[in-house]
Amino acid sequence: SLHDALPIYENKNVLLHKVARKIFEEATAASLGGTFNVIISFHLKQKFGKDPYEVLIDNPRTFNDGLKEVLGEGAEAVINLVGTFLTIKYDVDCTAEEFVKLFVESSPLSARKLSEIFRSIVTQEEQKLKTA
Repeated sequence: SLHDALPIYENKNVLLHKVARKIFEEATAASLGGTFNVIISFHLKQKFGKDPYEVLIDNPRTFNDGLKEVLGEGAEAVINLVGTFLTIKYDVDCTAEEFVKLFVESSPLSARKLSEIFRSIVTQEEQKLKTA
């Protein structure tokens, strides 16, 4: 589960990066295979010089541009896949189309909305652990 590896004192943003990575892994594994995310993450890390999921949370537009460089037109399909996965698995106030838009628009508002989505996933995972 998401929380097994997370020390209590860990910074909230680091938690969001980990959740974002996990969601991307889970969302792409079923249709694109388990190694897909490993390869993409490797290329994006080379490009950004840091954890790509940190970039995703802090600057979704930059993440999207990097993904486009690596995948070309497939980038939007991948983000759509992740958005669809989110709406099916979690109670998020966002359609797959809106999720894609958050990566294309370059605004502080879209970065905040994205952080809120991942934060709500953290909360939902924590609830599951409490009721388990």
